[in-house]
Amino acid sequence: MHKRISIVAALSALAALSCLASQQAVAQTNVSFTLKYGVLAGLTGDPATSGQGWNEAARLGVAYATETLQKMNLPNIKIVLADSQDSQGNAQAGVEAAQKLVNIDKVNVIIGDFYSSVTSAAATAVAIPNQVVMFTGGTSPALSKLNTGPVPLLWQPVAADDLQGRVLAQVIAESLGKSAKINVAARNDGYGTNLSNAFKDAWIAGGGTIPEMVIFNHQQPTLDSEAQRVTQGNPDGWLFIDFCPTFEKLALPMTRSGKWDAAKSFGSDTLNDCQAKGSRNYPGMRATQANASAGSSFPAFKTLFEKNGRPGIKFQSFIAESFDSVFIALLAAIEAKSSDPLKLSAHVVNVTNDPGESYTFEQLDKAISALLAGRKIHFQGATGPINFASNGRITATNYDIWQHKADGGASVVKTISFKP
Repeated sequence: MHKRISIVAALSALAALSCLASQQAVAQTNVSFTLKYGVLAGLTGDPATSGQGWNEAARLGVAYATETLQKMNLPNIKIVLADSQDSQGNAQAGVEAAQKLVNIDKVNVIIGDFYSSVTSAAATAVAIPNQVVMFTGGTSPALSKLNTGPVPLLWQPVAADDLQGRVLAQVIAESLGKSAKINVAARNDGYGTNLSNAFKDAWIAGGGTIPEMVIFNHQQPTLDSEAQRVTQGNPDGWLFIDFCPTFEKLALPMTRSGKWDAAKSFGSDTLNDCQAKGSRNYPGMRATQANASAGSSFPAFKTLFEKNGRPGIKFQSFIAESFDSVFIALLAAIEAKSSDPLKLSAHVVNVTNDPGESYTFEQLDKAISALLAGRKIHFQGATGPINFASNGRITATNYDIWQHKADGGASVVKTISFKP
């Protein structure tokens, strides 16, 4: 009797496995596309250190996903990194580079730029009119407003500056007092003006004052007069919004003046560790940055980068945004059963939010299998949960406080949870 029951159970199990295999085979035959990526980043000049890392993270993501698809024997789903184009950190060059990616390489997805000004120009002139998806590292809150169609095409896997401005106001108030006098210096572009205005609104609303608000042309050969303005008035502290290479032009004359104290200074996320970006740090200076390493798979991503990344390219935590974007686009395309940008973009929110089974890039094969079987997933990035909203933005609540050290390096001294 027991033997007969065992045989029946075994036959039932085999039938179930056969049925499951048949269902997966049917699902797999229904999904067939080629997804073409392009990278847009500053690969030369001032942004090169960050841009090369951004590009390498995308390349490694595509390589990892390609290998996974091959191991799963899914020849009908193909992904390709068509090209990487140099924006030079310049809006005009960025538009020309995006035109090459879209019109010649025929990409479905652009990963980049991490400069808001470049992203805005490329999205407005090229990507959105041609219905191509962009995943940007840009933090301007104005970027998501470019999504005026029925489906967002521009996605920001990093917290926007309207949130960072409020975080900076909170951090500075905790250090120097809510009524402190803070002089502000910001570069004259979309990033600098948007973030400085967001800080100004939050700071004044909280009871603080800004005696000097200096908006400078970062392309000038020298910034001596701007340095003189930002150090006058005996402020309680300073806020700088710039990129490391051009910040040097402001920091050196401020240092010579003897009126600037780096220990009472705060910087935007781009000034978190200038030594790692080929420039120098100023001991005591602090900077806030949205935590891009909160994901459980971040250590695995860092290990992958250090093992398989090209020699000479420095690892930086923010490039996890580029890495995650590869997988988000792929998983959205699989759920949409199409590499058509409008169709896959309509599924980005689906694959990055609950409810659904949670998967990191380390379980990419399982995430793909779940989607092919018709199940809901929640992709957990190396950066964290992601949780895209329908306007193309995420809400980051964890921020790292960086501090420049006496030995020239920089490190995270504190991580805060910000509640808007």
